[in-house]
Amino acid sequence: MSSRHIAARSPLRGFTLIECAIGMLVVTFLISALLPPLTAQIEQRQVSDTQATLTQIADALMGYSTANGYLPCPDLTSGNGANDGLEDLNGSATNCAAAEGNIPWATLGIQGTDSWGNHIRYRVTTTFSDRQTLFKLSSSGNISVQCPASSCGVATTYTNSAPAVLVSHGRNGRGAVNALTRSLNPAASSTDELANSDANTSFVSRTPSAAGAAAGEFDDQVVWLSTAILLNKMITAQKLP
Repeated sequence: MSSRHIAARSPLRGFTLIECAIGMLVVTFLISALLPPLTAQIEQRQVSDTQATLTQIADALMGYSTANGYLPCPDLTSGNGANDGLEDLNGSATNCAAAEGNIPWATLGIQGTDSWGNHIRYRVTTTFSDRQTLFKLSSSGNISVQCPASSCGVATTYTNSAPAVLVSHGRNGRGAVNALTRSLNPAASSTDELANSDANTSFVSRTPSAAGAAAGEFDDQVVWLSTAILLNKMITAQKLP
């Protein structure tokens, strides 16, 4: 009988601990390199989506005005009926319970939050929301939007007569009402962001800046209605003169 030579099989060789550690280190480096660009892309998408939401709300306000002859009232942020998305009127139902609050998203039938889950702030000039004495061609808003010299180098005024203004308080959400908890977020820490949440007629719109910047942190997005455009739409809809 002829003899056969049977070759011994080599056992399968696994990864050593050192090889596994090197592999994990490489993966960590790759993830670290990819995360900043990915995070920046997500943040930019959130900003773009919120800007689109603000534009849609502005269009909805224009449509509401041409249909009714006046702008809607804000949704109150405290008290009875607060944060329910419905506009709140005064006792005689002739004007608003407050000039500033949340956008009344349920009344308008639209989305009322930004990309970070906070309600959009809305302020209206009461002349344009009065149900008893409807606004006229001679009416003018009393809301101003500007960039102060301390932030822009040269003071810039965008409008002094806006009928209404919309504000997203951005990624940090300071000064906004959270849509999930229906509670007020912490107050803004910078002068310009405070200007957008102090319940008066003056608002700030400018280039975003990070915490620690000379002009202070700012990530608010601000959109306002134009008196001229609103009146023109009312004329086209035959609501004026």
